[in-house]
Amino acid sequence: MTTNFPSSIDAFTNPTSADTLDNPPHDQQHADINDAMEAVQAKIGVDGSADTGSLDYKVANQGLTLVKSQTIGSGVSSVTVTNAFSATFENYQISVVVDVCSGVGSYVSKFGAATTNYYSTMHYDFYAGGFTNYARTNNGGFMYSALSSNVETSTFTINVINPYATKNTQVNGTWQGRNYAGWCGGVLKDTTSYTSYVLTTDTGTMTGGIIRVYGYNNG
Repeated sequence: MTTNFPSSIDAFTNPTSADTLDNPPHDQQHADINDAMEAVQAKIGVDGSADTGSLDYKVANQGLTLVKSQTIGSGVSSVTVTNAFSATFENYQISVVVDVCSGVGSYVSKFGAATTNYYSTMHYDFYAGGFTNYARTNNGGFMYSALSSNVETSTFTINVINPYATKNTQVNGTWQGRNYAGWCGGVLKDTTSYTSYVLTTDTGTMTGGIIRVYGYNNG
């Protein structure tokens, strides 16, 4: 028979110890299994498959791919995620969860060893109302990313554009913490290729949490 996979599951006839080689036909059984296995291999796909219907292609071209996870230790003022960026992806999403900060200030982002040419803004609004504010860097040493909190978990997510390419590195994102929510954006105005991301607090130290770096697939 011709295989029905992957449209439907094949129904094979299993021989018993009392069957002869011609009932069911021995050669036909081998042919059926060969056809089915070829269909299975085609569906899975070879490494780096260009077949858009193969599982290998679908997995490799899903929207986001986890590149690296980095836990945040106890009483640290900064965390460096090495090998976060490479030629594999152009753009990235960084998800940050910080359990608690010993001070009340801000979480800021840096790339590699760059300590200048950062331009950024962070706007935020108080949940209870009556207060909105902003913070800025103009050719500063970092980008503002979120307010830190010494009483609750703070979270933020930023999109990072072209950190590895020899282009300006652009950032935009949103955040929540300390009964505030807001957005942030900025640019690192140089053409250095960066491979690492650095999370820093401008006041106090961080304890607990995790940083996850994802790559955006272009397919």
